[in-house]
Amino acid sequence: MDNMSENIAALMYETNLRARLFRTSNGAGKHVVTLTHRERLLVELIGMRDNMSISEISQLCPTISNSTISTTITRLWKDRKLVEKKILPENQRITNVSLTAEGRRVLNSIKVWESEVYKRIGASLGLSPEQDEYFKAVIEIAIIFFNHKLGFQMERAETVYTHRAENVQLVDKSFRRTKIEG
Repeated sequence: MDNMSENIAALMYETNLRARLFRTSNGAGKHVVTLTHRERLLVELIGMRDNMSISEISQLCPTISNSTISTTITRLWKDRKLVEKKILPENQRITNVSLTAEGRRVLNSIKVWESEVYKRIGASLGLSPEQDEYFKAVIEIAIIFFNHKLGFQMERAETVYTHRAENVQLVDKSFRRTKIEG
């Protein structure tokens, strides 16, 4: 890792830490049902795909044992009523999981809360419209990177992100000009 990447990594860690502290100090989770970190991760993951098999979830969470994932999903299903479990009739060894209406409501609350935190961060940056476009493109490139690393098949979003990523050079020229002039 080069020096610039190390500096960016350190800054990203510090930003993430402060965002988590900000969430905690501002009552994160009071607006939604209280979920454990693992429950929240699974709700968000299932919400990304609408419908996933337990084995797909296990592949995306290799450090969590299959039994822990299964237990957590059962708790989200039986106790919290946030997910539905359906055994595939054509292959009864496969159980698919999807969010219930309540699960989608909870996921939406999580997204709204997270968006508010990041909107505040974004507003504090005071970016020009050109810088804002450049910043979005850089974040979208990071999303593409993670999608590929995680094996996500998200073609519609990837097309939008790839289109923006191709325009980074154009936006980069504006960003540099604004930065030099400003």
